[in-house]
Amino acid sequence: MNFRHPRAAVMGIWGLVLTFAAVQLIAWTALGGTSRASVVVVQFVIAWFVILILTLVSTRRIGGLARTIRQHERARTATLDQVEQLEMRNAILQIISRSVDVPLAFQALAQRIVRLVPCDRVGLALLSDDGQEFQTYTARVNQVERRSRPRPDLVFKADRTAIGNVVRSREPLIINDTRPYAADFLDVNVLHTAGLESALLLPLLAKGRAVGTLNVVSRQLNAFDQEHVDALLPIAEIFAVAYVAQQLQVAVGKYQTVEAMSELTLSIAAEINSALQTIIGHCDLLERGYPDPNLQRDLATVVRQAQRITSLLERMRAAAQERLKEMADAVNQGGIPSSPEAYGKAETR
Repeated sequence: MNFRHPRAAVMGIWGLVLTFAAVQLIAWTALGGTSRASVVVVQFVIAWFVILILTLVSTRRIGGLARTIRQHERARTATLDQVEQLEMRNAILQIISRSVDVPLAFQALAQRIVRLVPCDRVGLALLSDDGQEFQTYTARVNQVERRSRPRPDLVFKADRTAIGNVVRSREPLIINDTRPYAADFLDVNVLHTAGLESALLLPLLAKGRAVGTLNVVSRQLNAFDQEHVDALLPIAEIFAVAYVAQQLQVAVGKYQTVEAMSELTLSIAAEINSALQTIIGHCDLLERGYPDPNLQRDLATVVRQAQRITSLLERMRAAAQERLKEMADAVNQGGIPSSPEAYGKAETR
C-alpha cells in the first residue's frame, strides 16, 4: 500500500473494511454448522488484524504529515529570518542614505539588531584615524534611549583589548564566558564588572581594512554561536562601508576647505608681491635720482623689508601648495575623485 499519497491510503483503508465485511459474511454463511464460539473467535482475530492495519496506516500517514509540517515550519522560519535581515539592511541603507553619521545610524538600528540576535546590549567600536584608539558607543536595548544623539561612552587603547585583537585578526570572536578574559582585556573586564557574561565581537571590514567592531553582549553564559555570527556579518559590512564613507566625506570636506584657503592665499600673495615689486622699483629710481646718503640709507631699509616680505610670501605659497598636495593624496588614496575629469578617468578603468 502506498502511504505517501492520501488518496491511495484512503482507498486502501476502505478496501480493508470491505474485505472484513466480506469475510464476516462468508463466515456466517459457510460456518453455519460450526459452533458460534469458533465464528466469534475468527471474527475477533480478523477485526484485530484490520484494526492493526488501520493503526499502522494512520500512524504512517500522521507521521508523514507531521514531518511535512515541520519542514514547512523550518522553511517558514528561515524565510522570516531572511526577510528580517533584508529589512535590517534596507533600514540601514535608508538611514545612511539620509546621513552618513554612523553612530546615529547605530543608535537608530539597535532595536532591530536585537531582533536578529537576542542580547542585553549592542555596542559599536570605531577606530580612530591614527589607529591607536577606539571610541565605543553602547545601546541598552532593554531600556528607553533618552539621548537624542549618541556620544562615546568609553575610549579604549588598541592594545590589551578584545576589540583590538578582533581588528588585528579580522575574525569574529565569541566569548562564552567573560570571566577568563577579564584579566587580559580591559574592555572585557568592564563587561564582566557590569554583570555581562558572554559577548560576540565582529570586525567592521571595508576594502580589506578593519575600521572597528560591532558587538553584542548578554548576561547569560554561552549566549552566542556561529548562527548569530552569520546573521550579523552582513550588518557589520554595511556599517563598515558607511564608516569609511563618513571618513572619506570628512576628508573631501577638508580637501575642499584647504583648496579654497590655498587659492585665497596664493591670490593674496600674488597681489602683495606685485605691490612690493612696485615699491622696490620706485625705491631704485629714488636712489638713482637723489644721491643723499640719508635718503639712500632709508631706501635701502625699505627695499630690505620689502624683500623680506617677498620671501615670507614665497614660503606661504610653498606651504599652501604642499598642504593642498597632501590633502589631494589622501583623497586619492580613499578612491574619491577630486574633479569631474578624474571621475571620468576612474569610470573608464
